[in-house]
Amino acid sequence: MARPRLTAAFYGGRGFSLYHACGNDSRVPLAPHFHDEYLICAQLGGNEHCHVAGKLHQFSTGDVVLINPQQVHTGNTEGEQVEYISLYVDAQYVRTLADHHDAGSHTPEFTVVRAAAQSALVEEMCALLACVQQHDRAVLFPGAAPIDDPELELPRRTASQRGADISAAPAMLLEASALEDALARVVIHAFEEFSNLRTPLVRSTNRVGHHKIARAIEYIRELPAGAPAEAVTLDRLAEIAELSKFHFLRQFDQVVGMTPGAYLRTLRLCQAARLLRTTETPILDIALAIGFADHPSFSRAFARYMGLTPSDYRRLGPL
Repeated sequence: MARPRLTAAFYGGRGFSLYHACGNDSRVPLAPHFHDEYLICAQLGGNEHCHVAGKLHQFSTGDVVLINPQQVHTGNTEGEQVEYISLYVDAQYVRTLADHHDAGSHTPEFTVVRAAAQSALVEEMCALLACVQQHDRAVLFPGAAPIDDPELELPRRTASQRGADISAAPAMLLEASALEDALARVVIHAFEEFSNLRTPLVRSTNRVGHHKIARAIEYIRELPAGAPAEAVTLDRLAEIAELSKFHFLRQFDQVVGMTPGAYLRTLRLCQAARLLRTTETPILDIALAIGFADHPSFSRAFARYMGLTPSDYRRLGPL
């Protein structure tokens, strides 16, 4: 009998994306990858193991997984039934929240990967999911334009239609407010308990211990999206790290968890994901800007990385 496939749903809103999955995913194990966002993942059922920054971690029902931006990780369910909620939080949202709470660090990072038996945080994640599911999955925070703006060409509406709009407006505002509150509760809880938000000197789990490899990573991260190929050759990266090519390749893979080429490709896809939700740039232009030859090859790579096509990902709404 064929194994049941994973059923999943993506949701998006201002400052976050949310992924809810349940079932048995025959596509795993996931290849090493990373995201630009913070990841807070609640394990609702089943067991998983994954490598984070080269270290193996086991996760069980009730655990919460905490991954920092650009932290390489994998995932493997070993073919069993699982259910989890993955919340991807935009870094700017976290910075804004940190500023509002007078935190010691404006760019906090998680200091643990596995937070075991976190029933309260898991319940908050479930409440956020329930709140998100009440909204349209693409536009969760609809912006309301002022109806008396003389620049707007609004359609004519009957008195009864206007009355219905006015009656529905308070409920829509309450729903949006409830969603914002649910998101803030999860993020504040996770960062207060498991990050260096209040203790900036505490090292995060994202720290690269090998200082020479760290130099190469910093160089890659600072490259513009359209950097020429000669700027990221193996010779150039090994030179920056002050290592032989062979030693650099071996050390990079051990320390980071993926090859330099895979790291650069993933970084480009992260840049594309941000452009899709923060600009109206045509998808082909984004593909060309980050080094793809055409729309189809970019779409295939993006779908493998994100689980959604570029068009579907853009429909999640602006960050």
